[in-house]
Amino acid sequence: MNELEKTNLDYSNVLSAVAYDMRNSLTIMFQSLQALGNQSTEAKCLSNEEVADINYQVQRLNGGLTQLMALYSVENNKLVTNISEQSVADLLESVICQNDLYTQSKNIDVILDIDEDIYWGLDLDLVSYLMDDLLSNAVHYSKKVIRLSFKVVDGMLNITMDDDSNGYPQKMLDAANAPLNNLVAEYGRIGIGLLFSKLIVLSHQNRNKHGKIILSNSSPLGGSSFVLQLP
Repeated sequence: MNELEKTNLDYSNVLSAVAYDMRNSLTIMFQSLQALGNQSTEAKCLSNEEVADINYQVQRLNGGLTQLMALYSVENNKLVTNISEQSVADLLESVICQNDLYTQSKNIDVILDIDEDIYWGLDLDLVSYLMDDLLSNAVHYSKKVIRLSFKVVDGMLNITMDDDSNGYPQKMLDAANAPLNNLVAEYGRIGIGLLFSKLIVLSHQNRNKHGKIILSNSSPLGGSSFVLQLP
């Protein structure tokens, strides 16, 4: 029995935290649109930074809705994976393209560093959602560059995202190692994202192995490093 099967989440607490996070994003978007509406007709325009911030909040809202659907599935014991062989390079290229507007407006270079493609059994929708959420957050905190790479180590697919940000705060690193049941209650907004990341990776199982996430500040780019491991 892995951690996903043993979990006993307080779903009302998690639901409240996700809804609160979504409301914050809506408030920020409303304030931006209200400011635009108050401008004169001739002057109505949004700066690249404002467009980037609205795009970021839209992605957070989309992520919140995805989390709510996943939460419902877990609560009803229906979180199942649709595993199929996928090109890892194609998956990551798609995620990068989805974030083009945001990366360009922030002047962030996203590099896909690969020697050869790998095909791996995974749930395309779940892993794509996770990587998209990771990338949008990395763009938000990075300075100039983000690098995506992948390789197989000891029978596990390792997808790594490195950046040149100021690194993860210690609370984030602590939360990454906390039990699922404690994430939201003890770590709040930080815990929400990690909770769903863990739910996704733990739902990937093969030959008594399950997925893992590893966070550190050992990025060769000088910032944070996120490693997604899938069996």
